[in-house]
Amino acid sequence: MSGRQTLLKVLLMKRHQETHRAFCLEYDKVARSIDRSLIGSSPSREAFGRWLKGHLKTKPLADHCRVLERMFPGHTVAELLAPYDPGNNGAGVPPTRPDSREAATNRREVFHLGAATLALGLTESIWRGPDLLEQALDANNIGEARLLHLETEADRLGQRVVKVPPATLLPDALLQLGSTRELLAHRQPIEVQRRLARVGSKLSLVMGEIMFCSNHFPLARRWYASAVRAAEEAGDGYLVDMALASSAYLPTYSADPHGVLALVTPRLEQAVGATPAIAWLWGFSALAHAALGDRGAFERANNKSRLILDRCSDEMLQPGIFSFRPEKQAFYEARGWADLGNVEGAGEAATRALAGFDPTLTTNPALVRFSHATALAKAGHAEEACQIATVAIRDPHTYQSITVVLRAHEFDALLGTSGSATVDWREALAGIRAPDPSTVPGLTAPAPGI
Repeated sequence: MSGRQTLLKVLLMKRHQETHRAFCLEYDKVARSIDRSLIGSSPSREAFGRWLKGHLKTKPLADHCRVLERMFPGHTVAELLAPYDPGNNGAGVPPTRPDSREAATNRREVFHLGAATLALGLTESIWRGPDLLEQALDANNIGEARLLHLETEADRLGQRVVKVPPATLLPDALLQLGSTRELLAHRQPIEVQRRLARVGSKLSLVMGEIMFCSNHFPLARRWYASAVRAAEEAGDGYLVDMALASSAYLPTYSADPHGVLALVTPRLEQAVGATPAIAWLWGFSALAHAALGDRGAFERANNKSRLILDRCSDEMLQPGIFSFRPEKQAFYEARGWADLGNVEGAGEAATRALAGFDPTLTTNPALVRFSHATALAKAGHAEEACQIATVAIRDPHTYQSITVVLRAHEFDALLGTSGSATVDWREALAGIRAPDPSTVPGLTAPAPGI
């Protein structure tokens, strides 16, 4: 084929989808309507470039052909990838509607997919319809009100994700991510692009939190990496540090203190200034040293974390996952003293943490109690330890995240098998289960008020 532009390129230019990213987004939407297994099968950037220029020696893969012909009804793949000729291939008119025969085929395919899939598709269209319309209107000129809405929603989700079962926010987070991703695909003015990238970073952190709490560590790792990438694109060093700190959850709750130190130490060696993110990184360092039994290193890192937080302004110490507050630092301190077997230190820090935490949070108050209970159990105070641990599980606000379940079983491993307190504790423990890592949280529409 010649090197002139193809009919495909002309049609994509009419739709403002000639960039690889925009094309792949549309490709996945169409692929979903054919066979969900085709989602993510879009061509590489290099292959897409050849399609636009007509530099092809062979016909594309069969699956690519199916999607292309569905994207452009009335045109064959051969026509789409042929050099553009206004006189012959009709690219000067808008893409044609599907004829009655194709419409009938589409209806048959929908019925073959089943009622559940149809309902999901209709629900998604109803739920996302207004958002998709706004995306089209904002394609290359997003308004300030729309941008502020996206920023506000990202902040809201960052605060909400620690107050409700995290997976219930998954549909909302994905909706906002879809909007942000679509807008980023159409290059905006530089400052707008940076703000959108910052929103994308925050939403990726929300997704990472949801996946982490749901015991999907590999997916959480990917979302945290995306948060870093988006924060770098935005030029936001604070969010880069927050994403790095968030990713330290994974080795921390995988019993890998050396992995934690390998992750956070290079950044801490270069850190200057005082931010909640740097204080959080020092908190993770303190936890890792305590897990390794190094009391001196724990105390040094813990003191660094506290001192840095003391230097942060109140405006920086916001609730939610985009900051690190004194009560969470006290929780880390309690856990560190528990690992080191210091019951007095753990008790004092736990008291400070519980006094600061919102009692309706889903995991942190319970984790603080497990830290105190762990220290008591190590000191031989099994009855008091079991009472505190039982309260942690039976608190109606406690969500059975992977963190809560892991700490509960770690505590249980310290106990013997006798005593009424132990029996009551074991009954409470029997009622919790770790989230199943083989399943993804359900994508149901959020309930009102979430």
